[in-house]
Amino acid sequence: MARPPQITRQSLEPLLLQRGPVSATELADTLAVNRSSIVRALDAVFGPELATLGATRSTRYALRREVFMAGNQWPIYAIDETGRPRHWATVEAFHDRRWRVAWRSESGAPEWAARFSDSMGFWDGFPFFLDDIRPQGFLGRAIARTLSRLLPVPEDPREWSDDHVLLYLQSASEDLPGNLVVGEACLRRVLDPDHRHRTRTELRESDRENRYPILADEAMNVDVGSSAGGEQPKFLATLLSDEHKEDASTPREVIVKFSPPRDQTAGARWADLLACEWIAHEVLAEQGLAREGARLLDAGNRRFLEVPRFDRTPEGGRHGTVSLAALHPEADSYGIARAWERSSFTLKENGLIDTVTRQTIQQLHAFADLIGNTDRHGGNLSFWLTPDLPFGLAPVYDMLPMHWAPGRQGEVVENRSFHPSRPLPGDAEIAWETVHPWAVDYWGRVAASPEVSDAFRAIASESGTTIQRLAKAGW
Repeated sequence: MARPPQITRQSLEPLLLQRGPVSATELADTLAVNRSSIVRALDAVFGPELATLGATRSTRYALRREVFMAGNQWPIYAIDETGRPRHWATVEAFHDRRWRVAWRSESGAPEWAARFSDSMGFWDGFPFFLDDIRPQGFLGRAIARTLSRLLPVPEDPREWSDDHVLLYLQSASEDLPGNLVVGEACLRRVLDPDHRHRTRTELRESDRENRYPILADEAMNVDVGSSAGGEQPKFLATLLSDEHKEDASTPREVIVKFSPPRDQTAGARWADLLACEWIAHEVLAEQGLAREGARLLDAGNRRFLEVPRFDRTPEGGRHGTVSLAALHPEADSYGIARAWERSSFTLKENGLIDTVTRQTIQQLHAFADLIGNTDRHGGNLSFWLTPDLPFGLAPVYDMLPMHWAPGRQGEVVENRSFHPSRPLPGDAEIAWETVHPWAVDYWGRVAASPEVSDAFRAIASESGTTIQRLAKAGW
């Protein structure tokens, strides 16, 4: 009598890797054994490496993949507006660079989940809400350079794979943009008040003039490698009021940009541009499109622009956010001057935003065009990451006339021509006509601002005249 075939890892693993997720019946038919034997063997052979998907006869099996000896599945927590965490989801790594998200919320998967994953929760690539919080920009490059000495990750975060990002998130996601935290160790640090006080930069309001120049020097002394053109140095700070300096429940979380030394040509120009950004912030805050409270400070031969973080609350809570670049990775293929406008149509067609938000993005595109903001890439526009659709637009940031920014080598072009165009009739023209008065007001404020140099006030005056001529020209 023939001996029954043995069910071993060597016989099962190739089938699970080639066909998974696969049913026990399909495995049994292939190996010529009964289904119950397969079910018993799978758990015994693979243990926690095995993912069991579905229930009863629709159950499918697949093999999880170990990532840098850091596990194969990780909890994701969401911090709410009051600072309370909840288990939001679990992300699992599979072979062939596949990732699966298992939602843990009592209300089930977010409304948008099915647009990015299949019925079993598998994503086509790394989940956008995790990829969006990889190290980026000036701060991200500093983080990556430091972590490369502790973790097996490249010094340049632009060279990171999805596995590198996951390793980083489960190691150091306690204070990233938005409200997501990956892994129990990071969550414990979030909930530990002593850890928060040790790791964040806390200072009293009255100490800003003394501390900001020191923090700027420290930020510049970190070797962050080559910079993208126009990338603005910055640091994070937590401000405590002078009246309640020991009250950790009332912090003010801010992002602080700073100029090079103002006695340098490039530093003087960046000081002007930070003042221009501050004025743009005020104009847009009056329209309900930017968060109030941005402030300028001159100290230590630098200019500082302090902007409140809209993803943090005074109660120690957080708001979920996601960038345009994460929702629509092809956004920048339109060119950084058109990314917002053109991507807004795609997001609307896909049901991710509504008509009102699309129109608001068109207005921001038109306003940016009228003030010379040529840096409209997908990372400079964000949305609230909520369970329900449509996504709402988060407060505007990084709105400044980059047309006049110093070049990569620090050169400043004084007589750079500025010729914005009026759009063709249609929705774009309606948006343009809405924001044209905002832009006229903006250039008027810049031209009259004592925070701006004589040379740039002249540029502002001329730019204001230029855009007023556009309105008078009509069609």
